[in-house]
Amino acid sequence: MSYIALATDSFNDVAFFYGELLGFPVVAEWDRPNGRGRRYDLGGLTLEILDNSRERQRLDLYNPGERTHIVVEVDDLEALRRRLQLVTPNPQNVSWGARLFQLRDPDGIPVTFLEWMPLS
Repeated sequence: MSYIALATDSFNDVAFFYGELLGFPVVAEWDRPNGRGRRYDLGGLTLEILDNSRERQRLDLYNPGERTHIVVEVDDLEALRRRLQLVTPNPQNVSWGARLFQLRDPDGIPVTFLEWMPLS
């Protein structure tokens, strides 16, 4: 897999969420009359945000529902929570050996931060 691309009608809000609030580094960006976008490094996965309002042929964007979510694996969930520029829900332990919490981006896409727990 090369990267995931998300088209949005709320480019500034979505870009602020991933870049400023979550702190993912920008690896590429462009801003021209017929297209605007930004790519972020999510720790090995590249996420591309596209400004739907600048596309020559705008996409019909539908509610993403629960069929798609972004999962970011981290080594230390508590350190990540301290570093983020927003309030996060308390992490929960799940039966399959991980600890996680989930946020939603401005378009409603779930973003799950997950730390694998040692097997006992």
